[in-house]
Order: sequence, then C-alpha cells, then structure tokens
Amino acid sequence: MATAEIIGSATDVNSIVAALNTIANSNDVLFLVVFGALVFMMQWGFLMLEGGQVRKKNVNNVMMKNVADWLIGCVSFLLIGYVLTTSLDPSAFTAWWGKIFGTASFLADNGLELATWFFGLVFAATAATIASGGVAERMKLKSYLIASAIITGLLYPLFVYIGPWGSELLVFHDYAGSIMVHALGGFLALGLIIALGPRIGRYVKGKAIPMPGHSIPMAMSGAFILAVGWYGFNVGSSLAVGEISGLVAATTTLAMAGGGLGALLASNKDVLFTPNGLVAGLVAICAGTDIVSPIAALVIGIIAGIQVPLVFKFLEKKGIDDVCGVVSVHGTAGIIGAICAGIFGSAALGGSGDVSLINQLIAVVVVVLYGTGFGLLLGKVIGYFTGGIRVTAEEEKLGLDLAEHHLSAYPEED
Repeated sequence: MATAEIIGSATDVNSIVAALNTIANSNDVLFLVVFGALVFMMQWGFLMLEGGQVRKKNVNNVMMKNVADWLIGCVSFLLIGYVLTTSLDPSAFTAWWGKIFGTASFLADNGLELATWFFGLVFAATAATIASGGVAERMKLKSYLIASAIITGLLYPLFVYIGPWGSELLVFHDYAGSIMVHALGGFLALGLIIALGPRIGRYVKGKAIPMPGHSIPMAMSGAFILAVGWYGFNVGSSLAVGEISGLVAATTTLAMAGGGLGALLASNKDVLFTPNGLVAGLVAICAGTDIVSPIAALVIGIIAGIQVPLVFKFLEKKGIDDVCGVVSVHGTAGIIGAICAGIFGSAALGGSGDVSLINQLIAVVVVVLYGTGFGLLLGKVIGYFTGGIRVTAEEEKLGLDLAEHHLSAYPEED
C-alpha cells in the first residue's frame, strides 16, 4: 500500500502515527537486512582470502571452518550472544527465549528486533571467523568450532556489553569496530596461536621457513570481496537510512587505497602483503570513519598497510606462526585505527573533534589484554577437555583435508 493511501485511510491522529511508524519500521528493517547482507558477504571474502593463503592440502579445512563457524554462530548468538550485548540480567534472557519461540511479538514491528539481531550477528561472526586464518593447518575442527561458539556467544558479546556499543563501562570512539570487532578478533587469534604453537617445519633450528599459500589469485579475490562487504560494515553502522554518511563511504574508500599502497611499498610489491594491506586499511578506518577527513583516512590507511609486513615479520621472528597474518591485518591494524581516530579526529587536524586520545589508548590496552588473555585461556581449556586442540603430527603432515574431511580440494591432482 502506498504511503498516501495508508495516511489517507487513517481517521484520526493515532492511526496516522501508527501508519508512519509502520513505514519507518519497514525502512529500518530493509536497511539493516540489506547492509547486514553485505557484511555477511564478508564471510565469503574471508573464506577465499584464507583459502588462498594455505597449502592445497588444507584448503577444504580452512574453508569448512569459515562455513561452520557461521552456522554455529547463528545459534549461539540467537540463544545467548544477542541479549548479552545489552544486559546481564537473567530475566532479559528468559524474556528473549520466550519471544523467539513465537511470531506475534515480532510481527508488531515488522521484525525490526530480529533485523537488529541479524545485523549484530554478522558483526559477531566476523570477530569469530578472523581467528580461523591464524590457526589454520593444525587446529582440530571440533576444537575450533567450540572456540568459535564461545567467541560468538560469550566473549564478543561480553566485550560489546562493556564497551561503547553496550553499557559504556568503557568509553571510547569506535564507529564500526576497529576495536570492538577486528582488534578483538585479531588478539583472540593471537592467544589461540600461542596455545597451538607453530606448524611442523615452520621453524628449523630457530629459523623461519616460508610455507607459501597455494593460490594468490584466490587470496586476492577474497580481499576484494571483503572490500565490497566493508561498505555494509562501515556505511551500515549508521543503523538508519536517515543517518547514512557520504563521508563514511569516502573515508572507507581512501583508507582501503592507503592500506594497499602502504603494504605494496613496505613489502616491495609482495602480492600477498598488498591485498592484506588493503584489508588492514579498511580495518583501521572503522573506528574513525565518521569523524576524520578524507586525507586523514588515506594517511591512516597507509600507516595500517605499512605495518602489516613489519608486524608479521616481527611475530615470525618471535616464533608466532600466524598463517594468514590476522594479527597484523586485524589486531594491530585495529589498535592503530583506534589511536588514529583519537589523533586525526581532533578539530586541529580536520576532524570533528570531541574524541579523547586517552580513552582510545585505554581501549587499546583493554582489547590487547582481553583478547590475548581469553584466546590463550580458551585454547588451554578446550584442549584440556578435548584431549588437545591440535591434530596429530601424522594428520598435519597428511593435510587436514584428507585427515578430517577425507576429500582433497583438488582430487584430480592427487
């Protein structure tokens, strides 16, 4: 029914208000579903980016981790995670569980509450799936899925609850998730990576031995799929049609360009670091995408891109075997973005002002400790109850595609 017909059929003010609310709710539902779907597409991007960066004997396994952690995340975020982002009150969980077994309470607002749940879910799933690239090629699938369920249902929602998207116990500026999603995912991955240890053959007599991925084109495709989805991530974080910002679209684009350029230069044209730098630029701009100038966004992206090969090689020398570089692409790029939001968000540097650099730095310290600490604890606890989170040496040498799924990604080559 057209807007004029709805309003024309109303016989009193209350009916007109109800009609306008219906239209507004419908627009908000459409907005959250469409932009949420763009963010959901990032799962495809992660799948391709990580699939290209592992050896061909582990392609199915890392892709299965990305697919399955989405499936499990849907359930864990429905039952626990969504409510936990806003409340610790047991009655809130009881009320929500009572609602999701029916339809009546959701029909009244065109499902706006469920659209909000869906939009929150795609962010939670992003935080969880980041870890899969770091722990690739040696973590048991069942152990990973337990970790993913706990991240999506508990660790991510609890962090949201204490931060600016929840109860604001921790106050800082993070428009689209440099800290809340990416840094958290990156440092949870770091903790799990430490718990796992490096792959067999990655270090010989203390020297790092390269283990290149099997498909650069696949990885590059994944990076660009992520870039498309990122417009849902950043622009969609306005949460409403009337709040959409062209500034956010522009700063997202320029940070992406800066990230790719920074990594290209810092890595001497490396064809894996460059697309990862592009993603790092997108990660870094999330925090301040709504408050920094276009030129500042370019600079932020360049800084984030430059640090990708530097941080990756630093961690490599320290014995940290981060297969897909998720710590540098998401973890350190995320904290750089948060800090830069506090710097370039200031009015003196062309930003909108009203951003506390001190608060941004506090958030950085908290996410590094929270993410790394809980990631390490998660790996140890899951390992204790499942007989270890790592596959056997024989399975690792064979490849996880055959060891866990009994099917090669490229059977015609076997």
